[in-house]
Amino acid sequence: MIDATDAGRLGDNVGGQGISWNQPLKKAHYVFGYPQAAQPDGNKPFTGVTPKWCYGTTTAKTVGSAAKKIEEHVGLKCSMTAGADGGPWLLKYSSAKRLGYLNGVTSAFYDQDENDRVDYISSPYFDAETYSVYASAANVWSGKLF
Repeated sequence: MIDATDAGRLGDNVGGQGISWNQPLKKAHYVFGYPQAAQPDGNKPFTGVTPKWCYGTTTAKTVGSAAKKIEEHVGLKCSMTAGADGGPWLLKYSSAKRLGYLNGVTSAFYDQDENDRVDYISSPYFDAETYSVYASAANVWSGKLF
């Protein structure tokens, strides 16, 4: 048997990022991830062990994929490869406080200049529908552990 104590909600104990939605393009973001996949040319600059980050401003997604059924994505110049999937895109991030507002998650990787290197990533656009899902989930608490 594991001796466990109910310490309450995780976010109340360790903190967490805020969330933002309906933000205009050309806002600066920090993107974090643990990339591990090789570049399309076979070079493998990432291990998946060390956290990496990119910084830049969002743009309209300029490279699409019907096969991936991508709609309403925003993009950012970044060389992180797969393995960084799901990594946070933080708006107004403070490295001193290590806090910001979640405004995207890494979803797809692209080689825009066709040199066999990932140079662009994208995230779904966080809109009012995204917020409604977040708000609905925030109101559902699993209850106490014991």
